Amino acid sequence: MEPWRSFRVCPRCGCRRRAAPKEPLFHCDGCGFHYHFNPTLAVAAIVAADDGRVLFIRRATAPGKGKLAMPGGFVDFGESAEAATRRETREEVGIELDDVRFLGSHINRYPYEGLTYLTLDLFFVARARSTRARALEDVESVCWLKPTEVRASDLAFSSMRKAWKQWLHEAPTTTSAIRDTSSSGESDRQRLGTRPR
Repeated sequence: MEPWRSFRVCPRCGCRRRAAPKEPLFHCDGCGFHYHFNPTLAVAAIVAADDGRVLFIRRATAPGKGKLAMPGGFVDFGESAEAATRRETREEVGIELDDVRFLGSHINRYPYEGLTYLTLDLFFVARARSTRARALEDVESVCWLKPTEVRASDLAFSSMRKAWKQWLHEAPTTTSAIRDTSSSGESDRQRLGTRPR
């Protein structure tokens, strides 16, 4: 059930709603109170290490329990999306982020305790200050994986699958990863397993 369908009584005057809502809007026939239900904002970060591996968590709770995900969570009131990305990463895996840059947004449905939240998920790419990530809040385990080791179907949410495919396509320009590696003579595009456009 979407949140707006669960509101039966006006929070201002207590009048009971006469008909089931057909859109994300609460309108009270008694006092005229209006409330528009907007998407819930969430963030996630595709965190890359210098060797090209990407940080993933394995979720400890539903929805998506046991599936891979990027570190992330919901944006708090009074918080920017970038700040939320840094905070959620710190809370979930205990590391700090550098060079946090916007990748794109994708819609998602997040079922939780009888309600299905319609979310707008904002994805960022970032660099980790340390690879010493550890499983903290709501995290079963953490792992650093090469992009070639990750299948989109392994990811917990449809929005993450779309963002992952977007990042794979845009990785050379998004992460400024096109450079020669003197030790191997191999470009990061080859090392990340991405193809030129």
